[in-house]
Amino acid sequence: MTYGIGQTSLVKSTRIAKEIGLKELYLKLEGENPTGTHKDRLAIQHVDDAIIRGYDTISVGSCGNYGVAMSFVACKSNLACRVYLPRKYSGEMIETIKGYGAQAILVEGSYEDAVIESRRQAENNGWYDANPGTKNTPTALVAYVDISEEILEDLGETPSTVSIPMGNGTTLAGVHLGFRLLWHKKRATSIPRMIGVSSQGNNSITHSFSNGLHDMEDLEPGDLNETEVNEPLLNWHAYDGQEALNAIYDTHGMAVGLTDREMLHYNELLKEEGISSLPASASALGGLKRFIVENGIEGKHVVLLTSGVKNVRNNGKDTGTGFCRR
Repeated sequence: MTYGIGQTSLVKSTRIAKEIGLKELYLKLEGENPTGTHKDRLAIQHVDDAIIRGYDTISVGSCGNYGVAMSFVACKSNLACRVYLPRKYSGEMIETIKGYGAQAILVEGSYEDAVIESRRQAENNGWYDANPGTKNTPTALVAYVDISEEILEDLGETPSTVSIPMGNGTTLAGVHLGFRLLWHKKRATSIPRMIGVSSQGNNSITHSFSNGLHDMEDLEPGDLNETEVNEPLLNWHAYDGQEALNAIYDTHGMAVGLTDREMLHYNELLKEEGISSLPASASALGGLKRFIVENGIEGKHVVLLTSGVKNVRNNGKDTGTGFCRR
């Protein structure tokens, strides 16, 4: 069962394309997934793996979106779900997580602390560990491979660039893997340049790239400047950052850091196009603009909006607002 996950729309933009200075710009609307973000793809990949391996409980650390996605898919699949969240994120998403039948556990500290606690509890209790990094990286990357195939099918050719918001770097690394597999199978004639976009000065991947490093370098946790705008992109230690950094260098791409003001500007452009998204998701537009200004590459360009949806939310798909209880 896919529960309506995947096969999201790829829409051609004219207004934003003109603003950025492109002839062909396409927006991949991952907000059409049931819970409104690309995280549904990752959740269903881990839930499938957990079921195949005989687990009855799944554990994950999250700041919100991944926890919502995991609780939604786990509920549909009749798995018990434990979501660990930093106490400071005790808002509406917690009620949604509980509404799907999952247990929300608040943890003192940061997102990374929530992941550590989730991983510890999974090991102690024999639960499936769905957290990023370490042994789960291959499973996580495969979750986003389908995005590449969907883009190729809809465009009819490989785009020149794909621009993606980055937190842990998992999505970008997975989309790059997808295009590399398509190229290896001779279904794609090339691999697009990968552009990763995050919050300026607040992400270890953009930090490493801007300093010319090919090996990831962490930031100091206390140096992060968190706001309501940039929170989804913050990361002092990107769990799949090395894979994302490798993908950027492999394709002669770019890692870009944007200010909150820039993210808000590009989010307003999306609204003019009739697309609702989060500013952190809209950051991918700003990254593409900077890359094009510096490199002047022609062709077809794709921006992956991790939370974008056009006009009517989800085009009639299950929005995940109906709670499921075991």
